[in-house]
Amino acid sequence: MTFSPQEFKQQFPLFSQAENRDLVYLDNAATTQKPGCVIDAIRDFYLHSNANTHRSSHRLARRATDMVERVRAASACFLGAQSPREIIFTRGATEGLNLLANSLCRGLVAGDEIVLSTAEHHANLVPWQMLAEQHGLVLRFVPDANGVPQIDRIAEVLSPRTKIVSVTGGSNALGFRTDLATLRATLRATLSQRDLRWVVDGSQLAAHDVVDVAAIGCDFFVCSAHKFYGPTGIGLVYGREALLRDLPPWQGGGEMITSVDLLASDYADLPHRFEAGTSSLAAIAGLGACIEFLGKQDRRAMAQHEQTLLAYLHDRLSKVPELELLSNPRNNLGIASFVHPRCAAIDIAQWLDGRDIAVRVGHHCAQPLLHAAGHTATVRASLVAYNSREDVDRLIAGIEELLQQLDDTAEPQPSAAGSSESAATEAYPWQPDDLSKLDLDALCNQKNWQDRYRTIMSWAKVISRKDQIRTTEHLVQGCESSAWLVHRQEAGVHRFAIDSDSRIVKGLGALLLSQIDGVSEGAVAPSELHQIFDELGLSQQLSESRGNGFRALVQRAFDLMDA
Repeated sequence: MTFSPQEFKQQFPLFSQAENRDLVYLDNAATTQKPGCVIDAIRDFYLHSNANTHRSSHRLARRATDMVERVRAASACFLGAQSPREIIFTRGATEGLNLLANSLCRGLVAGDEIVLSTAEHHANLVPWQMLAEQHGLVLRFVPDANGVPQIDRIAEVLSPRTKIVSVTGGSNALGFRTDLATLRATLRATLSQRDLRWVVDGSQLAAHDVVDVAAIGCDFFVCSAHKFYGPTGIGLVYGREALLRDLPPWQGGGEMITSVDLLASDYADLPHRFEAGTSSLAAIAGLGACIEFLGKQDRRAMAQHEQTLLAYLHDRLSKVPELELLSNPRNNLGIASFVHPRCAAIDIAQWLDGRDIAVRVGHHCAQPLLHAAGHTATVRASLVAYNSREDVDRLIAGIEELLQQLDDTAEPQPSAAGSSESAATEAYPWQPDDLSKLDLDALCNQKNWQDRYRTIMSWAKVISRKDQIRTTEHLVQGCESSAWLVHRQEAGVHRFAIDSDSRIVKGLGALLLSQIDGVSEGAVAPSELHQIFDELGLSQQLSESRGNGFRALVQRAFDLMDA
C-alpha cells in the first residue's frame, strides 16, 4: 500500500486554517498536531458527557466513567498490556516518571543503585536525582560514546545493589533508538538473580512504532499522548500488575482511596490508587479517539514513509556547506539535529520562523547528552507522517537563504582599537566598536520586517569578537543566547562594548549601543530604547525570548551606568 502524506495531512484541521496553510511544521518531537477526530472527541465530551467519574450515580457521571474505563482498555491494547489494571492515567510522561521514581524508591535503602543513561530527558533524570538525594541512593550511568549510551556495556555498571534501570526508548535530542533487545537480554539474566525493576521512557516511540510492552520486556513504560497525535495533559504509565500491587501510591486525595478516617486511609484497588484527584477527562476522551485513529492507519506504511523522508532530510542537510549534523538517519525516530559554525542555533530557528518553518532550538531537555557531544544548543527538525519532501525542501531553502545573507553581509571585523584611540584608552583590555556607520533612520525606513531583519543582521558585522570580555562577570542574565556587556566612563561619557555568539544578538546589541555608547549621563532613558524597539516592530516579529533578551541588555547597560 502506498502512503500519501498529503492525504494523511488533510485529517489535521490546523493545517487547513488560513494562517497555517503555508506552515512547515517540524517540531513533532515536542508535540504533534491533532487529527479532527481528537478535537471532536474533546468537544463532544464537554457537550454531552461532562461530569466527574465513578462516585456519582447520575447518567452523565456514568457516561463519563464508562468512557474513561473504555479508553483505559483501549490503552492497554495500544501498549500490549495484559489487563486494563496495568494502565495508569497521568498528566503526561513527566508525571508518570515522577510517580515511578517516588513509589519505587520508597522501598530502597541507602547505597542502593539506580542505572540511567546520559541520553535521558530531564524528566527521566531529575526525579531520580531528587529521590537519590532524599534516600542516599547511588546513580550510575551506562557507558557512553560522546553521550550516546553503549547498551551492550550496561553490565559494566550493574551490581548486586542495582535496584532500578530507567532508560529512554529513543533520544528526543538526536533521535537514536535505544537497543532495547540487548538491554532485555542483559537484564533477563540479572532479573533471575535479584530484585531489579526496568523502566522505559517511551515518549518518543509511540508516534513511530507499534508499542508492545510484552515484547520489550520492561516492567514499566511511560508515554505522553501529545507526542503521538493525541491531546496534551494526558499520559500513560504501564506497569506489571503484580509489581503495581506492591507499590505504594505517590499522591493522596480523592478517587485513590476507599475509606478515610482521621489517622489512616485504605487505598483503592488498581489502577485507581495511583490516580489521585480528578483526571483530565476530556483529554482521556481525546486519547481514546487518537488510539482509534491510529488503529485505522497503515502503521507500517507510515513508518516506511518517515524513514525514507528522514534519509532525504539528512542527505540534503549533509550538502549544506559547513553545517554539522549530530544525528544519524539509521535507526532514528525521525529527528535531525544540527548546528552551523557561522550562526547560533537560535538565529537559524528565528530566521526559519520568519519563513513559516517551525523547528525547535536549545538543549531539548537533554543537557548532559548535548554537553557530551560538545554543544549547548542545536536546531532540531523532527518528522512525522504528515511531513513531505516539500517540507524538507523548504527547510533547506530557508537555511541556504540565511547562509547567503551571512555571506552578503560579511566584512572584515574592525580592529579592537582604532588608530585615533588615546594612549590612556589603549590601556584598557577592550575597546568600543566603531558604530558610526549605523543609520537608525535608514533602518526605520525599511518597508518591511524582512528588510529590517536583514539590516539588523548586517549590523552584527561591526561587533568584533572580544575574548577578553567573555567572562561570567560580564555575562548578561536573561538573554537566550550568551551575551557579554562591558562599560567604562571616559572623558565624561559612557563607553560600551558587547559580544555574543549569536548574530542577531550582536545586531540588537549594535542597535542598543548606537544609542548609548559615547553619550553623557542622562542623555538617553531606557523608555526611549524600548520605544525604538517597539516602533521597529521588533516586539511583534521577534520571539518573546528575543524581546526579553533586548530588554535584559538595556537593563544591564543602565545598571552599569548607575554603578
